Amino acid sequence: MLYDFIVIGAGIAGSSITYFLKNKKVLVVDKVGICQKASNAAGAFLFPKVGFNTKYTKFVNDALLYSFKFYEKLGIDTHKSGVYILPRDEKDIEKFKEYKKTFTINYTPKEDGFFFEDGGFVESVEVCNKLLENTKFKQIEITSIKKESNYYLLNEQLKTKNIILATGWENIIDIPYIKIRPVWGQRIEIKTNIKPQYNYHKNCSISKNIDGIVKIGATHQRIWQDKTPDEENNKILLKKANEIIDIDGEIVSMKAGMRAGSIDYFPIIGQIIDTKATLEKYPQTKKGKIPKEVFYKQGIYIINGGGGRGFSNYIYSAKILSDYILKGIQIPEILDSKRLFIKWARKIDKKT
Repeated sequence: MLYDFIVIGAGIAGSSITYFLKNKKVLVVDKVGICQKASNAAGAFLFPKVGFNTKYTKFVNDALLYSFKFYEKLGIDTHKSGVYILPRDEKDIEKFKEYKKTFTINYTPKEDGFFFEDGGFVESVEVCNKLLENTKFKQIEITSIKKESNYYLLNEQLKTKNIILATGWENIIDIPYIKIRPVWGQRIEIKTNIKPQYNYHKNCSISKNIDGIVKIGATHQRIWQDKTPDEENNKILLKKANEIIDIDGEIVSMKAGMRAGSIDYFPIIGQIIDTKATLEKYPQTKKGKIPKEVFYKQGIYIINGGGGRGFSNYIYSAKILSDYILKGIQIPEILDSKRLFIKWARKIDKKT
């Protein structure tokens, strides 16, 4: 069978883009299964970003509002009960006073922080399974990709016209201008009688109590290898949670995974650039001159770098990527992988 698309990765990134390509012949592959690793460990919180009205803040909050509407239309419970966002320290208290002057998303001042009605969370496994509903899936590790005359051959057996890389922090092909930063995220679930009125965020995120369970999640240090969560980090999470509200109970679930972040925090979407062909034609790109055109690797796309906000960032980004693939609608510069190519080319010149 010749597929229109093979999506490599069945986390929230791969699941999201697959949904928007559902009218095509698509195969999704993943070496460990649907919604495992980082996506499975995600708290899947849907919170706004508190900060100055920068391009990144605007992107995050636009993605958030889009994702709420998307999930609700899809019939997925967003547990939308609002979120109380608190400053982390004394410096944050001063910053918060300035942030509110530029907010573009509705909020209510609350003691030291801000309460946003647009706050909630989804269940990660439910979301990915729903997005991949009626889509063909294979649990298989892709170890080889070959370009044939008019298709790609994966593992000497799977044929496709196009490939979409949604592999998170693990690269399966070398893309020199794209560097993904792996960041450890951990989530615990506590069985407790404590019933927060809404969700909270400070140095960690705390969910509202649903059926006696409260989720606590946070992004941790970057120095970590792919392993299971441990008791020491559970204590760190609980300590952070207790700085927000008094919470106790029995830990009934522990999950961890490496979240994939980009250098500039924006997701990375678009078609993979043929760096050799582009630099040969436009060598002045290394000097900082924008090339008149960019050459691409035919039929290879990427969606990655969603960071700790994957369950809102990727839904929004996947819609944009699908519009580019199916309709030729230009990807905004802040998301287009091309932005990283220009920066990378300049660094090459400095090194040489």
